Amino acid sequence: MSNEQNIRRLTRNSWLFIITFFFTGALSGIAYDAMTTYAQEISASVAAGFSIYLGLGTFIAAIILLLVPKLGYKIVLGFSAIVAIGSFLLTNISNNEVLVTVAVLGVLLAISLFEATLPPYLTAYTTSKNRQKFFSRALYLNVLGMVLSTKLGGLVIVWRFGNRIGKSFNEAKALTTKIAEFTAVQKSAYLLAHKDLLLMCVALGVLCFLPILFIKQEVSDYRTVEKTEEKTKFDIKVFANKYVILFLVYTIFIRLGSSLIMPYISIFLGKLGIDRSTVSTISTLQYGAMVIFMIVSPWVVKKIGQVKTLGYFSLASVPFMLLICNGKAFGPLMTPVVTMSFFLRSGFMNAAYPVSNSLPMEFVEKDYRPAYNSIIFVTTGVCSILSGIFAKTFLFKLEGGYSYAYYITSVLYATAAIIILVAFTKKYNRSFENADENETTSESSVEV
Repeated sequence: MSNEQNIRRLTRNSWLFIITFFFTGALSGIAYDAMTTYAQEISASVAAGFSIYLGLGTFIAAIILLLVPKLGYKIVLGFSAIVAIGSFLLTNISNNEVLVTVAVLGVLLAISLFEATLPPYLTAYTTSKNRQKFFSRALYLNVLGMVLSTKLGGLVIVWRFGNRIGKSFNEAKALTTKIAEFTAVQKSAYLLAHKDLLLMCVALGVLCFLPILFIKQEVSDYRTVEKTEEKTKFDIKVFANKYVILFLVYTIFIRLGSSLIMPYISIFLGKLGIDRSTVSTISTLQYGAMVIFMIVSPWVVKKIGQVKTLGYFSLASVPFMLLICNGKAFGPLMTPVVTMSFFLRSGFMNAAYPVSNSLPMEFVEKDYRPAYNSIIFVTTGVCSILSGIFAKTFLFKLEGGYSYAYYITSVLYATAAIIILVAFTKKYNRSFENADENETTSESSVEV
């Protein structure tokens, strides 16, 4: 295969993944919005343990990612899509709490595995000149998928709920502001409306799967092809350098905080008395903020560098979390204040998401990057489980527990931002104005 043909193959594979990742984003929007309220209707215990299932899904995904050198990316990605399809089908089979738990775990596992595969996959199928562009496209199109599915998902639920009880859309929308006052018939119709939406998600799973079939991979894409019989030994000491460890510490603080609030946004807003359709609109707007801020992010990185972008934007999100948890204090202005705060919190916190994906890949040599990404995902999985246990067994049992979560997360985010700025600015605050130069510098700056 000529070099030109190989470049076309790499580019084609990158775009196929981006298409799949767009539909993965759509699945994520449903999972973090409609699926949480669906789980809440089945069992408050299942909903309260959402972070635990997210952590377990992340942990399992990290383990499966280690199989890439044996199986290749295509099989791993195909498995993810099949798990998603099966899990959404399972939600329509029974209201059994165990089966619903398995379905939730399956969806979160599939999403986590797609996300875990992103950094090593795109690193394998891009060049130094186009890598940042493909990372950025993949991430903001993924979020765009979340935006569309979250907004449409809320509308579909209200529409199907109204159809089932013989009410107009506006009447059904008004009823969803008082879910606790539902009659048995209304409660059943509301649950079935969620099931209607989740069944539609099977089609999204199929759309995730189809592009994967056309990926053309070679063995050299996912593992080193040895020219001699001697095999390179895996050196665990590679992960002992301070930047690897400190980034894991940063990851721990961020994941502990996000796991206390992200899976429960719909529940929290519902407790504030905001109607179901508006909740979906707020979720859509915060995803929209992620898209807008991530598009602007490369420009900011060029101006102040990647580490400062990551640290400063994290700090900028903190004041808006404090506004969110005190939303009721604004009286009739509560909804617009909370909406604006969610928009800006999400925008600032996720603006440097491409940086947080690519930065840790600079701390180790390329042969160790998939393994390091697995370590990061295992770490995030453990943190999600711990946050979920804390939330389920203690925090959410308190009056105002969902609000307290935002105070705790504010402290954790601020601490994480300080760690990044103090420890990484001097050595890794690159602007990437020259892609080739920065890649060379990145390889040479690895500490062993």
